[in-house]
Amino acid sequence: MKRLWSLVLSAAMVCTTLLGGTSALAQEGDASDEVTVKVVHTNDIHGRSGYQEGTAFGFEKLATLIQQEDPDLVLDAGDLFHGQAFATLEEGESIAELVKAVGYDAMTPGNHDWNYGKDRLKELGNVAGLPILAGNITQDGENFFGGDGTLIKTVDGVKIGVLSVFDPDIKDDTAPRNVEGLTFSDDAQTATQLAEKLRQEGCDIVIALSHQLYCDEFIAQTKGIDVMIAGHEHVVLDESYPDADGKPVKVVEAGCYFENVGILSITYDPSEDAVVSMEEEVISASQAGDIASDETVSVLLGEIQERQAAQLTQVVGSTGRDLDGRWEELRVEETGLGRLVTAAYLEETGADIAFENAGGIRLGRMLPAGDITYQDIVDISPFGNYIVTKQITGEAVLSILEKSIDIGIRNQESYDQWKETGSDQVRWPDDNGSYLQFGGMKVTYNTSKPMGQRVLSVQVGEQPLELDRVYTVATNNYISLGKAFSELADVPELHQYAACDEALIRFVQQGQEKVDTATANESLQDVTGIPEEPSESQTESQSSASSTASSSTGSGIDSPNTGVESFAWVWGLLAVSSVGMALGAARSKKVEK
Repeated sequence: MKRLWSLVLSAAMVCTTLLGGTSALAQEGDASDEVTVKVVHTNDIHGRSGYQEGTAFGFEKLATLIQQEDPDLVLDAGDLFHGQAFATLEEGESIAELVKAVGYDAMTPGNHDWNYGKDRLKELGNVAGLPILAGNITQDGENFFGGDGTLIKTVDGVKIGVLSVFDPDIKDDTAPRNVEGLTFSDDAQTATQLAEKLRQEGCDIVIALSHQLYCDEFIAQTKGIDVMIAGHEHVVLDESYPDADGKPVKVVEAGCYFENVGILSITYDPSEDAVVSMEEEVISASQAGDIASDETVSVLLGEIQERQAAQLTQVVGSTGRDLDGRWEELRVEETGLGRLVTAAYLEETGADIAFENAGGIRLGRMLPAGDITYQDIVDISPFGNYIVTKQITGEAVLSILEKSIDIGIRNQESYDQWKETGSDQVRWPDDNGSYLQFGGMKVTYNTSKPMGQRVLSVQVGEQPLELDRVYTVATNNYISLGKAFSELADVPELHQYAACDEALIRFVQQGQEKVDTATANESLQDVTGIPEEPSESQTESQSSASSTASSSTGSGIDSPNTGVESFAWVWGLLAVSSVGMALGAARSKKVEK
């Protein structure tokens, strides 16, 4: 009887095990139905090309990574074709060739991709062999890039829809002429419409690809998106934001300047008809050192660099005088090269005033009279910085002048110490590169006066500076956001323009007469040691200037005389005075020939 009962129990256990096993197998079967879609993505490469240890991933490494990962999609979120001289020398074609060799599926434009003009951007898409997607950009009622801004791909029976829109709030972050004739519709509304269209066409996963200023605000106004691959903010991003229905939407971004590549894995479960998980992995340029370089892409890189080497020796213009681009001189005084750069900014933008920080001019040597080559331009402006305009008051202009002059005085002390000792251990001020070169103004100043009282007169164009007037200023994007001048950093950009080197090339190409006129157009005059003629009266606005400048600098200064008569007197006095004697009493000031 016991044996019979034992057999019954054993049979029951076997049945239970079999049933349990069947359940487990069923669960495994369900899991096997899940499909994981892999997307390799980049953004804001800004013309970077080859691998650079720790700083740039490089297309030759990216090609190998793509082969290893075997992704279902390779996407770029904009600002791809413009930035470094490698890109701008050929108006983006060099980058487009590399993109084609690597094998992207699609991209969306960034604001700087428009910098060569809208028609050139279309051409670059053709060279790169990929569709440029932007569903909310039209010309004469038709999508500018063709199609409707979407892409559909099926992976293991799962239908993936990619939609793309461009943030209309950043359409002015390129020169207006570059997007002339285009209409930028509401991005969130368009994205929602495209997502609904993709769902109706049977898409199981909807990916948004967009160059966006504020991703959270964009997502909050949309519906139907599962995940967004973004660009523009220059951050490594892996966050979820609620959409208009409260559904969390994952947003990823891979930093900037080819410092990283993103790998997004999206898992879809057909039984639930839903995305069940998403994982983002960021591979850095530091990690790229362990990845082999693709031979085909490496050869192409070398060919492009070789042909560009020949182009770099080509003459773009000439100068009739030596131009000082030495590191030290740019930090203590106005130089002819600084005048050339700021003149180019003024012409490119039509601004009233131009600033360029000493640290933005990288030549590091004298540019002798004679030919100016592409290589010279790249050496002057190698960063891929671009020109921006902002609007500030005359009061802010005055404050910037005072700050820059103060930096120059402190730089001069270090320079004098270095010349006296010859020691490389001489320390320069931390903000030494923020000393400014100016254009569009004529300024007299006296370094013997205290901070806040050094500027004696300012003329913008043909008129005296007005403290309450708003002026448009042009500068590079770096100094516009830097800590040195809050007067610039605290106000929004008006427009973004070409890369600094592009503007300089265009200016120099107009001929030596234009170059020589610009480089001789002195903006700053140090009158330290020259006796000042007593002013007979102060206008009401000048008294206001004194009060305003005092409060802004905290030093209780008197007002600079911004009137034309005072300015003319100072320059007239300098013309008839013994310049050698005056400058002997003043801080050393060199005059370029």
